[in-house]
Amino acid sequence: MSAPPAVELEPRVPWAGEQEALAQAAAAGRRAAAWIRNLPLPPSEPWIVGSLADAVEEAMATLDPGDETWVAETGRGGLSETTEETLNGLIYAMPEVSAWLTAEQQLALLGITHCVSGIPKLLANDPGTVIEGGGLAALCATLDVACRTARASVL
Repeated sequence: MSAPPAVELEPRVPWAGEQEALAQAAAAGRRAAAWIRNLPLPPSEPWIVGSLADAVEEAMATLDPGDETWVAETGRGGLSETTEETLNGLIYAMPEVSAWLTAEQQLALLGITHCVSGIPKLLANDPGTVIEGGGLAALCATLDVACRTARASVL
């Protein structure tokens, strides 16, 4: 018996505006990560300004509409399991950092990490709407607003 012939998959065709949308997302991730790195936290809390900020930047820089790896009934969109775990870990750190951050900063930090952890999954599950429909741009604008609002609250 011979093996069945290999099925060749057609190469994925990028969505209209995909490259630009992903570049904007990576830039928004860098801005959000920079904001996190500048939070007024004591040296005893290096995880937030280090690993968490790095995870925000990495998640937004590695978005991949072609990554349809399915986990828990959802696509990953380029989000690694390690990065996802780091983003999800913030909820456990909030009690310790809440004494150092304003309510607005806490809200922005939670909003940024949850938005960033959801964007890749949304992208994997509905890339056309997210890219061509402007959803990714809107979510990136939300990240920027969160940073600006929290920054303004301490002035």
